[in-house]
Amino acid sequence: MRKVTLQDLAEQLGVARSTVSRALRDDLQISAPTRAKVRRLADESGYHPNAAARALTHRSSGVIGLVLPRSARFVFANPYFSDLLDGVASVAEPAGFPLLLSASRRPDYARWLQEARVDGLIALGSSLSNHELEVLERLVKQGSAVALIGAPAHSTSLRVVTCDEHPGIDQACEHLARTGHTRVALVAGPARAPYAQARARAWREALAHHGLTLDKVVHGDDTFEGGAEAARALRDRGDQASAWLFGNDLMAFGALRALDEAEFRAPEDVAIIGFDDVMPAALLGLSTVHQPSHELGAEAMTSVVAQLRGTVHTDGRYVTHFVPRRTSAAFLTSGGVGG
Repeated sequence: MRKVTLQDLAEQLGVARSTVSRALRDDLQISAPTRAKVRRLADESGYHPNAAARALTHRSSGVIGLVLPRSARFVFANPYFSDLLDGVASVAEPAGFPLLLSASRRPDYARWLQEARVDGLIALGSSLSNHELEVLERLVKQGSAVALIGAPAHSTSLRVVTCDEHPGIDQACEHLARTGHTRVALVAGPARAPYAQARARAWREALAHHGLTLDKVVHGDDTFEGGAEAARALRDRGDQASAWLFGNDLMAFGALRALDEAEFRAPEDVAIIGFDDVMPAALLGLSTVHQPSHELGAEAMTSVVAQLRGTVHTDGRYVTHFVPRRTSAAFLTSGGVGG
């Protein structure tokens, strides 16, 4: 059976071949009724675009890449990245763009675009060096589409989707002060990671604002095992911190496991607060700062699609908020630390 072509669709509809091609790419310059008719006929005819031929002809893959500078094991073990990917996919699929995911500690961002593996790229802004930013900026000027999730350390002309972490952190510290805490410990992310440094600064500022003393800062590796190890170290110190703050929920989950093994209780023996509000947090009753990771992923993908289609899109700015749950809520009714 002969394969249906773009020309076949164009002849049946009585329109130009280029109109069919643009309609299938969901080009907004083609009217909605025409796009609908083209897609309906394509579905009924069993038309499938020849991706390889399109890439050779136009140096275009029709693919958008999501590049995560972490190991594959880390990415797939962390629910934060699942939420982020779900947000990206929620826009990519209806827009007709396949996704290419890379989980590598040392990604080559520019190579993906230069070799036309992808037409657009989504990256984590905090992971980019100044040189990488300059290369990506040059490629965008040449026609590539790039969006960053989170602000990079250096200023950039690239599209950046950001989330203000301060409101949620401030609310968490207010909650601790209101429920009788005076001394806390912080398990931050990796010491050299810019995003972890920025988050730790936000915690320090909010703690000072609410009159709370930061007893100890420990740097973890953002993993479940790292959180458990940090919790054991804090527990063995036996200091006066009545609340432990964690750089992400995954480390907080590890801490809860370590406490359970030692027959410590949260919040009766120590309050636990995480960051991200990934799905298991609600199941485990973890108090945490909610970060709209799904929305960040969707916004970044929307920005890349808009760049590829030449349409106007104003990048959104999001904020965090605190979600009190079981691991800190008991102090609300007990009248003081320790239950």
